[in-house]
Amino acid sequence: MATALGLISGVAPPALFLSFTDPQTADLIGTVLLFTITAAFMLGLWLRLTSLMLAIFVFATSVVHNLVLADTPLVEPFWRDLALVGAVLLSYTCLQRSEISRAALVWRRSTPRLRNDQVVVPRRVTAGATAADRAQERAQTTSAMQPLTSARPAPTQPALERPKPRLVSATQGGSDEVENIFAAL
Repeated sequence: MATALGLISGVAPPALFLSFTDPQTADLIGTVLLFTITAAFMLGLWLRLTSLMLAIFVFATSVVHNLVLADTPLVEPFWRDLALVGAVLLSYTCLQRSEISRAALVWRRSTPRLRNDQVVVPRRVTAGATAADRAQERAQTTSAMQPLTSARPAPTQPALERPKPRLVSATQGGSDEVENIFAAL
């Protein structure tokens, strides 16, 4: 992005377009294209697509500028740009599929969430079953799951009570008053 704005030296964006346009138009097309692709890449929009586009643009521009149009091939800038291509490609290849959508800074897809009163009822999917067969199977599944989905009744048996420990006072052996809680038997 800084290269497209002219802040640092690097890839020469007009190199791809010099063969069929004048230098001013080639510079305008190249810088606008490079800036647009890098802005979308930095924002995480279509990360896979923009990183591939940026890598191809940088690689092709570097090849044309450093190896094709140069009087003597410039290998050092070409390898610098090749390292940049590798870094751009690694920026999305290390992400898992579920992490790519979270990498976007601006446009994030929301995942559907259930409200508190909604319940997901699992069902078996069969190919070629009619609506009546599915309704019958759903009724059997619902009745079979009834003990699992209903609230459990309160226990009818009283809970077993433990006998209270006899507490012994540190100063008095037979008193029920507790002065030292660590002296309990």
